[in-house]
Amino acid sequence: MTGPKDYYALLGVPRTASLDQLRRAYRESALRLHPDRNVQPGETELFLEIGRAYEILSDPERRAEYDRQLAELDKQAAKAASLFCSVAHSRKVLLPLDEPQVHYLLLDILPAENAVFVRPPVNVSIVIDRSTSMRGQRLDQVRSATLAILKDLQPGDSASVIAFSDRAEVIVSHEYAHDLTTARSRLSMIQAGGGTEIGQGLETGLTELQKTFLTDGVNHLILLTDGRTYGDEELCLQIADRASAKGITLNGVGIGADWSDRLLDDIASRSGGNVLFLDTPKAITNLLQRIFDSLGRVFASRVRLEGAFGDQVDLRSSFRLLPEPMPMGDTLPMNLGNLPRDGRIRILLEIVIHPASALSSVNLADFVLAADVLGHATMAQTFPVSIALPVSKHPDPEPAPSDIVAALSQIALYSMQEKARHEAELGQSTQAARRLENLATQLLAANERDLAKAALGEAERLTHSRRLSTEGEKILKYGTRALLLLPAKSGSS
Repeated sequence: MTGPKDYYALLGVPRTASLDQLRRAYRESALRLHPDRNVQPGETELFLEIGRAYEILSDPERRAEYDRQLAELDKQAAKAASLFCSVAHSRKVLLPLDEPQVHYLLLDILPAENAVFVRPPVNVSIVIDRSTSMRGQRLDQVRSATLAILKDLQPGDSASVIAFSDRAEVIVSHEYAHDLTTARSRLSMIQAGGGTEIGQGLETGLTELQKTFLTDGVNHLILLTDGRTYGDEELCLQIADRASAKGITLNGVGIGADWSDRLLDDIASRSGGNVLFLDTPKAITNLLQRIFDSLGRVFASRVRLEGAFGDQVDLRSSFRLLPEPMPMGDTLPMNLGNLPRDGRIRILLEIVIHPASALSSVNLADFVLAADVLGHATMAQTFPVSIALPVSKHPDPEPAPSDIVAALSQIALYSMQEKARHEAELGQSTQAARRLENLATQLLAANERDLAKAALGEAERLTHSRRLSTEGEKILKYGTRALLLLPAKSGSS
């Protein structure tokens, strides 16, 4: 959208917002962004823009004129957009009930049919844990895998390699990334030793990425670690937020069992990235190659879902199903990562709709889909996605779309292991063991024998030792998450 900003999205309210909602949203934003309390760069301008938004939307006449302009701009944006979003509902009508209803939205974001693809330049930083636990085969495999990535760099690409323990240093700077002789020599000098402070590695990796930041390409950080960081978890999350704000995505690769999956998930999800689990370092070369190849196939970066849900709607949970499965939280805006040219971003939203008995229709959401479409003239694009459903006494006779049903069944398996893990942490080992036995039964029915065996093994371990193994936790977590890689069907609409 060019011209006037979407003031509704700026305030985080739906386009049907009442004056009370506008007033409440303005007060919250003004309090948070007031110059006396916030000195972050750009926040003063945003504070003034928030005031302008409230000034216009709180005046009925000015709001009506603004809405007319916004509607016209929406039409223009939709016609010119290089990507689009389709929405599938778990049912096509809502019942007029005096109690909350659960509803599911399946959003597919794809490149437009006439979109032109150009391979974007890639700016990547590989951040390697070199703490004592990485000694031997793990570090050897990581060195080889990193060199293989440097060999594949194209003329417009840039890369850097950082190694960290309780401090970080640049091993291969972007000036030498294309000089394979120097890069090989520098990589061979990485020696294992010291503790693990992930924040040191992330900070240095982010600094190197910013030196060669690409406005027309993909900026990405890959973190490889086999250990738990100590005392700098909050710093790691702050760095992830800064990276996300600059359009840099982060991927985490955990090697072995002794790393914090929750921290890496939190770091990656803030930028729309992903976390991968390797129980053996032998597969690291193929995994890094897969990540690097995917960066060269990015059609749009920094894909974000902004806007607001309707007055009577709460977001309970969200899950990105494609291109890489990842739980996405329960708040907007939502960073969805990169959109591949030959695929889609698919997310499932679980929402709760509060009593709608007196309404003929319910406005579910007024989203704004934003992305940087890459190419010869990279440009930020936004376009609206408004979602509503009618209310009827006659239930929808059609079953829910098969894509939604399949996704929910797979998410249920993932949720079962998460609940079992939580119960085990609370000391409810008997209940957790029963849940894992149930999970194993369902995994066997789905012909996932290795995962079923792992679930039964952890159930037995709980019975005897009252705790899960760190390896078993990750096998079940990332194994059931990988089941969410469902084939995308073209029938959703």
